[in-house]
Amino acid sequence: MKTSFVKELKKLSSKTHLSVLKVLEALRDCEALETSGVDFTKIEGQKKTETYYRIRVGQWRVRIEYLHPDMISITVLSRGNIYKHFSPK
Repeated sequence: MKTSFVKELKKLSSKTHLSVLKVLEALRDCEALETSGVDFTKIEGQKKTETYYRIRVGQWRVRIEYLHPDMISITVLSRGNIYKHFSPK
């Protein structure tokens, strides 16, 4: 996890914080992103070699870089803000 992600996570309400942690645990325990059971989508507009995904957690979105089996949590933002900061173009 990036340190900025940890700071953003601490700012969330306790309910949202726990929800994000459950998603991260599910990702940690799965063998592949596809079998994790989380709501994920590959971020559009990236190069073929890039592996950035967004994971939906209620009204929040977690942005990760997934290089199987490693995952780097990059940011957690509200639904509207994540698309402003990480638009496909």
